[in-house]
Amino acid sequence: MSEQQKTVALEAELDALRREVQRLRARNAELEADRGFPGRLVDALPSLVYVLDLEERRYVYWNRELAELAGGNIGAAAGPLRGDGLSSMFHPDDIGRIEGYRARVAASESGEQATVEYRARGRDGGFRWFLERGVALGRDPEGSGRRMLGSAHDITAHKHTEQMLERSESLLHAFLEYTPSMMVAVDVEGRLLLVNREIESYYGMSREELLGKVVYDLLPPAASASIRKANDEIAAAGQPGASEHVLVYPDGPRNYLSTKFPIRDAEGKLYAVGTVSVDISRTKQAEAERAEMQRRLIEMQQATIQELITPLLPLARGVVAMPIVGTVDPARAEQILTTLLEGIAARKARIAILDITGVKGVDAHVAQSLVGAARAAGLLGTRVVLTGIKPQIAQTLTMAGADLSGIVTKGTLESGIAYALRARRRS
Repeated sequence: MSEQQKTVALEAELDALRREVQRLRARNAELEADRGFPGRLVDALPSLVYVLDLEERRYVYWNRELAELAGGNIGAAAGPLRGDGLSSMFHPDDIGRIEGYRARVAASESGEQATVEYRARGRDGGFRWFLERGVALGRDPEGSGRRMLGSAHDITAHKHTEQMLERSESLLHAFLEYTPSMMVAVDVEGRLLLVNREIESYYGMSREELLGKVVYDLLPPAASASIRKANDEIAAAGQPGASEHVLVYPDGPRNYLSTKFPIRDAEGKLYAVGTVSVDISRTKQAEAERAEMQRRLIEMQQATIQELITPLLPLARGVVAMPIVGTVDPARAEQILTTLLEGIAARKARIAILDITGVKGVDAHVAQSLVGAARAAGLLGTRVVLTGIKPQIAQTLTMAGADLSGIVTKGTLESGIAYALRARRRS
């Protein structure tokens, strides 16, 4: 092989070596990237992740989220940080709980997790709630965990929801315990889902005994049918409504005004009907008493009005007068007859003056009724004097064929009174 050939061969081998070196460098870069991938993956997590040496109480690893949350405490550290270095992050009241949690991790079996909830300062400086899970990574010769892996995530929103739920439950409990009204919820089959103390008192059963029972089976037939109908109507309409019911107690029936409303789940499907019932027995009794009082008052007013429109006036012993004013219809003619006869009998009147000066007009039937009243008085032994007859009324009486025999007629009330007084003196 010539020198030139040897040179060409060496150059070829050298090129091959260069390509192999480049390949090895690329592969090494890939391996370096692969080794860094887990760290980048953990840094991308929104949770706080760390590894703690439990014996030396120092952090040997922490992810970016924890570093940013801790600020200078971790971010400026060049090496492992003492475990106490983050104590200022935690709420003072939670330090003991965290220490107990780490002790449980140290004593736990391999792979067994422990959990703890605590408050730590967030980026805004305020305390936020975290839920942490931890597991032991390795153990010392005595069997205790030498290192632990911890992972915590922010549960502040969950805690807030939990607190609001607890507050709502406390509020509901207070209403159920102390509201004097009946409060109940039943599903579409009538099974009791919620009852308050008033319901317990009515049925004489505890809440635990009542829940799950069908309310319609606990009521008398009439009340059961009425309440079932009302609940079914609310369920069908899907709208609130009100109705009255009667429940029987040992001391008697009581009236209730019930406001009913549909209860829906998160998807909007109706699954129950709620009821708030207020005892309105006293109100109903008061209304009945007011109605009775009003009825009596109306009767008294009507009696007073009748006395005013058909007054019977005593003029002298044995002499009475009834002035009639306005229009006389059959009903009033009947009232005139009744008042006249009762007054004559009560006052033992011998002469009665019936003055129709103020009467506007009468028909034939009413004219006959007035004459009949006069004749009825005559049957009681009373002489009737009819005064104030107008031409129109005289014509009506004539056309009606009214028999005025035995009845004294005078043109004016004044002449009628004079006649009555003279007749009284003569008798």
